Amino acid sequence: MNKKYIAIVLLFAMILNYNTVFAEQKEYYHSYPFLTVLQIPEKENAVVLTLEEATQRALARSTTLKNSNMDLNISEQKLENEQKNIENGHTFQQLLEYIKQNANYTTSLLSRQVAEEGVKFSLKQIYIEIINQEREIALARQNIKNTEKELVIARTKSKLGLLSEQELNSQELSYQKALTNVQQQEINVKNAYQSLAKLIDIDIDENYQLVLEAVYEPLDMELSLDTYIKNKINTDPTIEQKQINLDTATSEAKLTHATVTDSTTADEEADNSVAKASLSLSDEKLNLKEKIQNCYNNIIKLETNYQNNLLELETLKQQYSIAQKKYELEQCTELDVLKAKQSVAEKESEIIGQMYEHMLLMEQFENSYLL
Repeated sequence: MNKKYIAIVLLFAMILNYNTVFAEQKEYYHSYPFLTVLQIPEKENAVVLTLEEATQRALARSTTLKNSNMDLNISEQKLENEQKNIENGHTFQQLLEYIKQNANYTTSLLSRQVAEEGVKFSLKQIYIEIINQEREIALARQNIKNTEKELVIARTKSKLGLLSEQELNSQELSYQKALTNVQQQEINVKNAYQSLAKLIDIDIDENYQLVLEAVYEPLDMELSLDTYIKNKINTDPTIEQKQINLDTATSEAKLTHATVTDSTTADEEADNSVAKASLSLSDEKLNLKEKIQNCYNNIIKLETNYQNNLLELETLKQQYSIAQKKYELEQCTELDVLKAKQSVAEKESEIIGQMYEHMLLMEQFENSYLL
């Protein structure tokens, strides 16, 4: 009996029964129309933590939001005091203080709005990051199983003199890289849970199941991009704050010019404040315009990649189907089928990741202050 025949017998003996390869696993079922082989496992004895619950915890715990609320309360009290001071007559200085406090109160309201939405979005980013990483870890672990099978086969071939030492070393290295990849991903997801714990005060040693299905809705703009950007600039809270600063500085300058006589320095300082506020507003508008434009470009690029990946997925599914049929006809090994299946699963996972990324970009595009 020659070595080649012995090797073939041994390799097939090491392969599991075909019926066990594609056995059903316990999993969450998602309504992704393209999903066929990707397993998204349900954790055993896990505590379900919804995005809504996590968001409420984050809002209640946020130091930034608490500070914004305190600033708003103080601004409101100061505004009420200044309003009382000018009800029955006022000096120039009292009127100036009222203008400033009115501006401070309005900007505090806007700051609180931005702070609250910022907390929500940061929480959502970390929440999605964990979902993506846990899905990728499950994929990577499956890849280890396939790589381990390849390694066993390579070692057997090497013993039979059918594989060079260099080829065996290459397979050993691939297996070690697969192990290292999973270890690094596990560290990453642990770090992500630590970031989540800082936001919502949870026990990172607890077993949590995060549940949020990705929804893909392509960008559909009724307006031109330029018009859209102009509208966003006109309603953006940060721009509004800069505009309030300019309006306040302008009002102060007018009062200074009208009431402070024989003071060139005071006039110059007032005019400089207006000029600085105007430059700050102009810079902020240009900055926001660039951010929205970049966000738009990223969305369009992602949507193109998403469509391309759907086409690639169909090709991979066909290759997987062909591998299954060849296996039934004993024209390929089970490992060939597993590798084809893994390629499909990896592409499906990549598409889901793109859907989550698209969700976040669309939210930023709609709410420019999140950029």
